Amino acid sequence: MENKSISRVEIGLHWIIAIGIIGLISLGIFMSETRSFSLYDIHKSIGLLVFAVIVVRVLVRLQKGWPESIGEGPAWEHGIARVVHWILLLGTIIMPLSGMLDAVMSGQGLSIFGLDLIADNPGNNGRPQAIDESMAEMAEEVHQLTGYVLIGAIVLHVAGALKHHLVDGDNTLIRMLGRS
Repeated sequence: MENKSISRVEIGLHWIIAIGIIGLISLGIFMSETRSFSLYDIHKSIGLLVFAVIVVRVLVRLQKGWPESIGEGPAWEHGIARVVHWILLLGTIIMPLSGMLDAVMSGQGLSIFGLDLIADNPGNNGRPQAIDESMAEMAEEVHQLTGYVLIGAIVLHVAGALKHHLVDGDNTLIRMLGRS
């Protein structure tokens, strides 16, 4: 069932996740390009916080359904928008889960700002030892690929919002900014 109204909670969740995911993808790319390993704990901690918000958003979406489009347009545009929204929703679930799986399977454990949720797997040389190296590598590849898919979906999502606002002149973007 589609719902025309979007609550302030839904709008807040949308923007927290949008800023969080864009920031985390940017930080992830920066870390991999510059080999800035010292930032991984911050990346993982913020990722866990954003994932908690994602879980809430998914539960709200399951309860309320998708918001109804207020824009007029051909069926194919609505179809593309629906696919992009699904990619964004699924990507924001897959991205952090694959990152967590990578961290745990590579023996690095899982912590949030220094609080261990899953301890490192200590090796003989004082460094974390992989629990399952092939699983960690697969999770890392899924994490990276999902990041690139999300970048494409975010670009399409922003382009669609701008099209609604600038070309169609409807209130889709205004609604997502929390205004009537």
